[in-house]
Amino acid sequence: MIQVRLQPFTIYESALMRTTSTLIETNESLIVIDPTWLPEEIAMIRRDVELRRQGRKLYVIYTHQHYDHIIGAYAFPDATVIASQAFVETDASAQLDEIKSFYEQYYIDRPIVKPTVDIMISEDGTLALGSTPITFLLTPGHESTHMSLIIEPLRLLVCGDYGSNIEPPFIEHDAEAYLTSLQKLQAAIYEYEIRWLIPGHGDLCDDRSKMMERLSAAEEYILALPEERVWSPMWPEHAFFERVHERNRNYVEQRARDRESRRQDF
Repeated sequence: MIQVRLQPFTIYESALMRTTSTLIETNESLIVIDPTWLPEEIAMIRRDVELRRQGRKLYVIYTHQHYDHIIGAYAFPDATVIASQAFVETDASAQLDEIKSFYEQYYIDRPIVKPTVDIMISEDGTLALGSTPITFLLTPGHESTHMSLIIEPLRLLVCGDYGSNIEPPFIEHDAEAYLTSLQKLQAAIYEYEIRWLIPGHGDLCDDRSKMMERLSAAEEYILALPEERVWSPMWPEHAFFERVHERNRNYVEQRARDRESRRQDF
């Protein structure tokens, strides 16, 4: 379904995990970010690209390698693909296996494709796609290949799996890096005077104070681990998120034990 359609961009929302995909129109190009999940949802994005393209260049940007963000790669073989250096260098076998398992479980017959990256982002910086400057920010922590991006003329921040109003942090790479990425995003909101924030799951935010509230809630939650469970009122209480919390807590505890073990070795 379409969550929001504004003149410069459209946000598509999947029925699964409220995962978002974004289509941005500039004078010279169309930019698709994280096309996902179900075949008919991906087909809707592809249809809109063709209706609006009018000979313009097509880019697809992947914020990170998790399978729910790359599953639609098969539908855009003609795109110039942008992702992080870590995305290129990280083995995608486990994520492709997740797609295969998902397809088999729900009898879906679609290609399974790891995106071939044409433009690799190795550090924070600004890249012009035609006349449109886009600032890329490496934001690992949730996942090692993660990056966020700012469409500068729109003051639009697409932050992947950060900044959600419907889910707690999923720490699947590194808690300290996660905190650093949150701080980087908080600084960017004011430095670039962000007008819109698009999370990978959940709702568009057009209020700067609420953007900060979302990122601060994640920061407070992580800082309290593993001893406390600082749960934002934004996040639902249910069994799935309780399992996520336990996994996060166990991860932070294990990292603390590893640090103590290394300290004792010296």
